[in-house]
Amino acid sequence: MRRPATVFLFSSFLFVGLGTPLSVWGETRVQVGIEAPQHGATISGPSRVTVRGQARASRDYRPALFDLMLILDTSGSTRAPAGVQSVGGFGDTTILAAEVRAAERLLETLDPRSTRVGIVTFAGEYNRFTGSGMTNQANAILAQPLTANYQDVRLALHGILRRGPSGGTDMAAGVRLAVRELAALGGATSFPRPDSRKVALLLTDGFPTLPFGHVNSMDPGDMEVAIRAASVGAKANIKIHTFALGIEAVSAPYACTQIARVTGGTFTPLRRPGDIIEVLPKTSFADLDMVLVTNTTTGQPASDLRVNPDGRFQATVPLVSGVNRVAVIVLATDGTKGSASVEVRYRQGESLKLEVIQDKKDLELELQELEKQNQKLEETLKQKKEKEEERAREKALELEIGLDR
Repeated sequence: MRRPATVFLFSSFLFVGLGTPLSVWGETRVQVGIEAPQHGATISGPSRVTVRGQARASRDYRPALFDLMLILDTSGSTRAPAGVQSVGGFGDTTILAAEVRAAERLLETLDPRSTRVGIVTFAGEYNRFTGSGMTNQANAILAQPLTANYQDVRLALHGILRRGPSGGTDMAAGVRLAVRELAALGGATSFPRPDSRKVALLLTDGFPTLPFGHVNSMDPGDMEVAIRAASVGAKANIKIHTFALGIEAVSAPYACTQIARVTGGTFTPLRRPGDIIEVLPKTSFADLDMVLVTNTTTGQPASDLRVNPDGRFQATVPLVSGVNRVAVIVLATDGTKGSASVEVRYRQGESLKLEVIQDKKDLELELQELEKQNQKLEETLKQKKEKEEERAREKALELEIGLDR
């Protein structure tokens, strides 16, 4: 089975590893929306613009909403080293800690406006003497119902880490509970959102050992119920991507590969469990194969192109003076293409030029005002002089009259 859709950046292209072709599920439409910049906007300052938007491939034109459930293995074996250093660099981190750190990094790439996230954990209590599962125990826990409050999700992840690993591996219980929440079936805690796309990411370091078999051995019945639970999810259009962490899970991947297959998901084997910290945040569940952002006026590709798992993208596009057309082209996993474009006008040095013009206008106004003041002063002095001359003539006349008498 193919690896999950994982982002690789090369120049301006975003390549995504192929998953199950969308054509299996029906006719695909690729929707591309550019949120910024606005069409017709005028850009000044640095000769570049940040382009943001979202793309997705689907069989309808509903809004790009996602409900994502993390299904985390917390069985006793997840206390083993993950093969990477822990935060702070003191020794190896555990597999469970790597799962939690991967989930935290995934959250950093998601947008709560479009994507709700929930968490289900699975393990399973068993009889310490016989190794058989204990039927009166709940082997899966809803650690966090679907929510757009990512801080609540982070707190739930910290709680999982504090509780630590324990028990066997009842994968079926984890899948069933995730399907119940995503599909809003009876007894679900999560608020239903019918228009969202349903996705689950299942992380495990082993294979099913419960509820029927022995905790340390593989039982066909345990695998069958796990795959059957995934088949129920497929009927609710829930896609499950599976990740096998470590040698044990990679060497016995049947349950993981089949769960991914029946739901149209993807399977990723990771021999070093700690690699999940880097891989999970790059997993795409928007069914995109390639995203290209270009200034078609100049032919220059974008730089710093980033595409998140939910199809949101951001890139920096270089501009030239005048009108620039910025285009976004998206290719889905089945080859279907979609595109969108906007035009922006770039004015090189426009801000400085406007400041100079304004300063010149201000100076001209000041000069005009000064000239008016000078004219008023000259007029005042002239009037004063005329008055003084008039008084002098009057005094001379009075003096002349006095002498005559």
